Amino acid sequence: MDIDSIKNYPPVTRTFVIISILFNIASFAKLFSGLDLLFNFELIIKHNQLWRIVTHLFYFGQIGLKAFFYLFFFSRYSKALESFSFQNKAYEYLYILILGNSFLIILKLFSREATFLGPGMTFMVVYLWGKKNAQQQINLINLIHIKGSSLPMILMLSSWILKQKTLKLDLMGVIAGHFYYFFNEIYPRLNGGQKLLSIIY
Repeated sequence: MDIDSIKNYPPVTRTFVIISILFNIASFAKLFSGLDLLFNFELIIKHNQLWRIVTHLFYFGQIGLKAFFYLFFFSRYSKALESFSFQNKAYEYLYILILGNSFLIILKLFSREATFLGPGMTFMVVYLWGKKNAQQQINLINLIHIKGSSLPMILMLSSWILKQKTLKLDLMGVIAGHFYYFFNEIYPRLNGGQKLLSIIY
């Protein structure tokens, strides 16, 4: 992921990735702490720190392999989603990410220790990409071939094997992704109705 390649990203993904990189570098340089970005109901409501509603998505923890992992997978599959499934529909893709943030915040009510939901957003994007590219073959580390629909579960399994503390966040992202997918893709097919979560033109 270099500067030239980021320039070729579609607008929503490019903006998210650039902000994430800047936030993580600024935190590493101690310009501010990650604690200044985390999601906290009390600080938002009682102290009007409204930026926390959004900033928690862009911080993946201290610079290292785990942070790179989440940012890499977000950038790769968000770019693919926005470029193909939402080509020339940046506003619609942004709407989906806003919905995803809302779903994750609701799910946070059941997991109070979840303060940075960026990993959850990554898994929501990966899940939606997998649903829209269910039959596409993916080559993992030149050894394993899996279908796109299996990618979120394989990544969650690797988090579990490596005993990552973000496994619950990964699951929250999958749940948020399925919530959107169900009401916008499955429910309309079952009832012949309008997509319940589609943006209103």
